Amino acid sequence: MNKKLNSQDYAMSMAELWTNSEKLMSEIPALLKNAENTSYEGRIFGYARGGPGGVMPFREAAEKSWIVLYQVTDIVLEHLFHKVPKASWDRRLALREMESKWPELAPKHFYDRYGALANYLRNNQNYYSTMDLEMLRYEVGRLGVYVADVKTVISKK
Repeated sequence: MNKKLNSQDYAMSMAELWTNSEKLMSEIPALLKNAENTSYEGRIFGYARGGPGGVMPFREAAEKSWIVLYQVTDIVLEHLFHKVPKASWDRRLALREMESKWPELAPKHFYDRYGALANYLRNNQNYYSTMDLEMLRYEVGRLGVYVADVKTVISKK
């Protein structure tokens, strides 16, 4: 856990948090590859039944993607506002405020992108509502672009 117990503060600096996010992002492709393997003792199962691959790597990839999403969002918001949001709702409010306070960031649509990514990644982490490996790969690709855009904002301001 990167956050301090009973607190919204991180136990590490923002630079360390960025490194942690990059590390998590680098682990996701291997998990997606492992999730392809849904065979067990010569039988093929759907993601929900598992196997040596299947649901656990799929769920872990979604979980790590969600962690990367909220960590890099917290990093950019802390960088601009000098405070860490308490929860997803606070992140969305801060992203909306960020787009109005810095109009040059509005074309990046951080608010919309955060909401769309959070919905899919969070649902696959906790609820297994739609367990589509190709869709998760697509969302992870979009997450990579989001992380790159956050990096450009941090380096400019």
